[in-house]
Amino acid sequence: MSVRTATPDDAEAIERVRTDTWRATYRDLLPDAVLDRLGYDGARRRQGMATMPAERFALVAEHDGEVVGFCYGGPSRADDAAHPGEIYAIYVLPSHQGHGHGSALMRAGAREALARGWRGLLVWVLRDNRPSREFYERMGGRHLRDRDEDREIEGVVVTEAGYAWDDVTALARRA
Repeated sequence: MSVRTATPDDAEAIERVRTDTWRATYRDLLPDAVLDRLGYDGARRRQGMATMPAERFALVAEHDGEVVGFCYGGPSRADDAAHPGEIYAIYVLPSHQGHGHGSALMRAGAREALARGWRGLLVWVLRDNRPSREFYERMGGRHLRDRDEDREIEGVVVTEAGYAWDDVTALARRA
């Protein structure tokens, strides 16, 4: 298992991970129509990665040379001075969950945050996604708050829960 900086050449693999993980994780949380429309086309992601601003980062986890997970992060999108960094997305293929790939991506994301001068970090997760919430708690995150606004996705109202690390130094150094 290894974690490295993602390149535009990883776009299709990242889309495969995102699509397969969303379909498995969100099947009972989001409308089937949303999940069934997801595809593997990495063209838009490739373009975004090629022009990614320096304050953002993209990482991939590999197992036997295959991309099995990814993590995106950058400046926090929430108005929270104590947590200037944010993990925007972190997904690991269902067949590779529970093998340390997610933890390795979180640790690498914490190192990326520190390299940008951000000690505090946020991540947002669907409030009803209990397995992911438990993962963030195991990684040392604490439930900070739920988002003030709910979102509607094709008739389903979802609320996101925010998890925070006030100082990611220990997470970044964790073995």
